[in-house]
Amino acid sequence: MIKHNIKLNYDSMLTAILSFVSCLSISGALVYYFYSLNKIGVIISLILTLILFAGLFFINIKFSAVKPAGIEQNNKTTKKIDFIDFALIVLYLLSLVLNFYLLYAGQTTESIISPWQVVSKWFFFSYGFAGLILLILIIRNYSARHNNAPSSKNFLIFLISAYYFLSFSLAWIVYKIGYGFDPFVHRATMELIDKTGAVDPKPLYYLGQYSLIVITHKLTSVPIVWLDKLLVPLLSAIFLPAILYKTFINWFSSNRFALLLILFLLTLPYSFFIVTAPQNLSYLFLLLIILLGITCVCVTDLILIYLLALTALTIQPIAGLPALLFAILLTIFHSDNIKIKKYSFWLISILTVVILPLIFYFMEKKLNNNLTDFIVLPKIILPNQDNFIFNFIYLYGFNIKLIIAILILAGLYLAYRYKKNCKVLIIYFIMSCALLMSYFLTKKIAFNFLIDYERDNYSLRILLISVFFLLPFILITWRYLLDKLLRQNFQIKIIWSMFLILLLIASIYLSYPRFDSFYNARSYAVSASDINAVRWIEDNKTSEYIVLANQQVSAVALREFGFTRYRKNNIFYYPIPTGGLLYKYYLDMIYKEPSSETMKQAMDLAGVNQGFFVLNKYWHQFPKILAKAKLSAKSWKEIDNGQVYVFKY
Repeated sequence: MIKHNIKLNYDSMLTAILSFVSCLSISGALVYYFYSLNKIGVIISLILTLILFAGLFFINIKFSAVKPAGIEQNNKTTKKIDFIDFALIVLYLLSLVLNFYLLYAGQTTESIISPWQVVSKWFFFSYGFAGLILLILIIRNYSARHNNAPSSKNFLIFLISAYYFLSFSLAWIVYKIGYGFDPFVHRATMELIDKTGAVDPKPLYYLGQYSLIVITHKLTSVPIVWLDKLLVPLLSAIFLPAILYKTFINWFSSNRFALLLILFLLTLPYSFFIVTAPQNLSYLFLLLIILLGITCVCVTDLILIYLLALTALTIQPIAGLPALLFAILLTIFHSDNIKIKKYSFWLISILTVVILPLIFYFMEKKLNNNLTDFIVLPKIILPNQDNFIFNFIYLYGFNIKLIIAILILAGLYLAYRYKKNCKVLIIYFIMSCALLMSYFLTKKIAFNFLIDYERDNYSLRILLISVFFLLPFILITWRYLLDKLLRQNFQIKIIWSMFLILLLIASIYLSYPRFDSFYNARSYAVSASDINAVRWIEDNKTSEYIVLANQQVSAVALREFGFTRYRKNNIFYYPIPTGGLLYKYYLDMIYKEPSSETMKQAMDLAGVNQGFFVLNKYWHQFPKILAKAKLSAKSWKEIDNGQVYVFKY
């Protein structure tokens, strides 16, 4: 069985906060599903949270008699920060302030495709400069004269967390109204839960995020919109560096590389941490589980992993189920019963392969026989369309799959070479292979209830999770490379340090939507003109109505009026979801012809006598659609000097 002789550092403030957040999310999800999140429901959730948290605290005391192995106990008196360190810290903090100022200066309510259209180009220099100062601080901390003081390590982790937060913050700062489409849907749902206590029907997913935000809102009065915007970027910035450091100092024989590896992780694009959505929040908990599992050697470690897995399960099962199965596999790995290990490994592996495809199958109940185009095999791509900077960024971006594949293969070799210290990684490899097979099976499901361009979303999420479980092998490779690098002469170290800074800049650029010579994200942001159009429609209606509009305008309707208006056949009065009945009529108006007959069919379906068609200026073939819509509509309204047109039928 798992040994009890290693203490988990539960007196750490961050670990306690993480445990409390998980307890609150789980308790709130249970109370919401079986009852409601009204005042009584919130009180019950808090009581359950405190009971669960207290139970974890007492379990920790019971199994925490010995100091942690593998963590260097340093009882030396912390040295004072010298002048150079103080100057560097001040310079770093000032550069962070400058970076946030540049982002706020670029804040907009226009329909932009990419934040880089409005953020100053000086941001990249300032961001790279901040990364360089942070790198210098980390390297100086490892010098002999600093004695690896614990307090200096904690302070550096805080500085790295601030850099992480900056990296994850462009979307919520630059997009003043909001970024994406899904967050508007989730916020509207949470606003309704806040007002009524529940929505009907209650899903089995998203509850962990909904309950966490709604309960926090009721306790603090912080607006739901701000809690939602900040949740994933802030939690990721706080917990990823701390858990990474905890993992590195327990896993590797020396903590010399820990802080460098944490900074190095930002060279991988991180688009799933820039906006709050249930899937992204569940990814965060899954990654924390993956990291903690590497050095899980005691009961308290395993309990924390199960707690995080259950939290992920209440938020989004696509990540939550693999997280829970991994926790079970980790338990089996540490078991002393050979017979249990022999059969249970196979059982859990098979279950990992089939459980998600089975769930999706019962959602769809129709298979797609097209077995092609499962995985685009990585290949070398050499961009040559722009200046040196963009060519470098896309040389990295276009080949990121190949780079990750090489890092993983090298890590697999190193894990085999040092298998005595990497035994636990066998279950990571098993989980990744099982999820890869699960991806293949899920690709066969048609997902006809989704619009065409969204049908690969579920299978791609499984593929991404499969790659997540290979993260430890990437970390091994990086650790090996850093060990070799730090043995080189000063000039070589300088060259590689500058290369690291360039990778950090390339990574933040690639992590957000882009509109340049190489790539067009095509998805426009919600704008103030969209809001004005939605409000004009509401003010000028004469009866119950429907609106045929794109995703962003529909998101504004949710933002302004919530889930309050349904028509005949349980149809929402704006085209939500995009796989719903109204959206196909909108596509007909855009891609075929904006005709009164198409609008009449949509109105008959919804049982209303009035309909509106919204056309944004940025739409493809806008002049042609505009001319035809003016001829077919009863009347029309120009919004904000032609940014949006509204046609009444």
